[in-house]
Amino acid sequence: MLGGYGCLSAAIFGRDALAHLQSVVVGFGPQPPFYGRDQSLFVWFLQWGTRALTHLHNPLSTTAIFAPHGYNLAWATSIQGPALLMAPVTLLAGPVASFDLLAIAAPAVAAWTAYLLCAQLMPGRRSSAVAGGLLFGFGTYETAEMVNHLNLALVALVPLTALLVLRRHAGGISRRAFVAGLAIVLVLQLWTCTEVLATMVIFGALALGLAVLLGHRASRPAIGVTVRETLAAAALAAVLAAPFLYQAFRYPNPVQGISGANAGVDVANFLTPTRVTWLPGIGPLASSAERLRGNVTEQLAYVGLPLLLLLGAFAVSFRRRLAGRLLVSFILIATVASLGSHLVDRGARTGLGLPWGIIDQLPLLRFAVPGRFVLYVWLAIAVAAAYWLAEGRPTSRVARWGLFGLVAASLAPNVSGVPWGTRVDAPPLLRSPALARYVMKGSTVLALPFGISGSSMFWQVQADFRFRLAGGYVSGSVPNEYRPAIHLIHALEGNSFRGDLTPRLCAFIRLTGTTVILLRDGTSGSWARLLDPLGIEPAHVGGFAVLALGGALKPGGACGR
Repeated sequence: MLGGYGCLSAAIFGRDALAHLQSVVVGFGPQPPFYGRDQSLFVWFLQWGTRALTHLHNPLSTTAIFAPHGYNLAWATSIQGPALLMAPVTLLAGPVASFDLLAIAAPAVAAWTAYLLCAQLMPGRRSSAVAGGLLFGFGTYETAEMVNHLNLALVALVPLTALLVLRRHAGGISRRAFVAGLAIVLVLQLWTCTEVLATMVIFGALALGLAVLLGHRASRPAIGVTVRETLAAAALAAVLAAPFLYQAFRYPNPVQGISGANAGVDVANFLTPTRVTWLPGIGPLASSAERLRGNVTEQLAYVGLPLLLLLGAFAVSFRRRLAGRLLVSFILIATVASLGSHLVDRGARTGLGLPWGIIDQLPLLRFAVPGRFVLYVWLAIAVAAAYWLAEGRPTSRVARWGLFGLVAASLAPNVSGVPWGTRVDAPPLLRSPALARYVMKGSTVLALPFGISGSSMFWQVQADFRFRLAGGYVSGSVPNEYRPAIHLIHALEGNSFRGDLTPRLCAFIRLTGTTVILLRDGTSGSWARLLDPLGIEPAHVGGFAVLALGGALKPGGACGR
């Protein structure tokens, strides 16, 4: 089955990238023909993980970005586990190829582990398990995250965790194998995406709690044993993950001021498809999607009317069974949690407060983005659909599979309306021997546009880490040392600004130790107004305007006063 899912993923998401593994990335971004900024940071992580291995660096800490202070990567949107695993591919073919192969594998492996979970629950019903795998691996959540959130697309370990718990509860594996296996899976998830690990713990606890509340009293002792063994696995995972946890809590947390409680799903998204599926091109659906809150990678909840009908039929058919009561309850609770702290309808925040609002006051969990909880809704939906398809008489199964065909059609990814492969932004200067003339090895560069608005992370990879970056983009925040310059950073991203920012720019240059500014040709922004006061005549070479700051930093220069 893994091979079949892999071929499907390659046909949908990889058809453009596979022919150009070193110059095209899977997914797309806001400014074609250049790729999305999130791909840039994941390509950087893949190269950094390989560099950490070959240079014996700490993979969770770096001074290559946000000079001179560096960044604690344990709090970044890191994929350090996959980066270390893919190091041989990165060494042989480069980080862009590693990114593409991981991206194509993500939905396929997620579908496969969901298939294994469904097959465990309904043995002998392979076709139903295949359908469950398709829903999870190629549903709206995974399709939307394939745009440019590789860390959130690598979710195969979520069904695998549930599978291990179920197999242990059924006596299919020994206690020792379960504890060791689950601990390893949890550690792997920690090194893949900390956010998914945290939410996996939350919704795993919810599932076990519902099993206790809704199950027969006679089953509770066995569930209690599974819970205790799961806690033992979590404790072992904490021991195995000690280096990561030490890095996270011993050193500064650069995202401590962030809260995601307000980033819930737009309730209209459950019935409104976005452009990652083929349906938005039909009639009024195109304009409806434009009114949803957030960008397309956060619009993860579209299930559509056919799937809602299927779930309704499941709820009726399985209303007297534990599986039905548990799955329906789980879906409802997870859906409410995914709406965040306030209900949002078609982009407008209503006055209705929701339970997740209390999380805004809690440590660690407040960083979670509730809109992404639909990952667990999709897994429960996949299992419910597989159960429903596996039931009934042969004559009724024809109708059931006909409805599933409508579901598959309504959720089908948009294979032609969006660019699932986009070319990387690789200015020729960065691979040219001429770079040594303008940028000394080990010097600090201010690459513009700054952070998320530019491709500086990939430019550093292209230059083989020849320079450090004054800035970077590895999460939604900057280190504490950079926060006094937040208004300047807004201008460095290419946004409009008021007044004279020269004093602030000079202070930032001195703070970071910047010696060279690289401004990408053709980018929009008030660059002349921002940079001309430095009094430096730029050299235009290899796709950049290069500003050497030596003169500006000397006494009498714009920043030497």
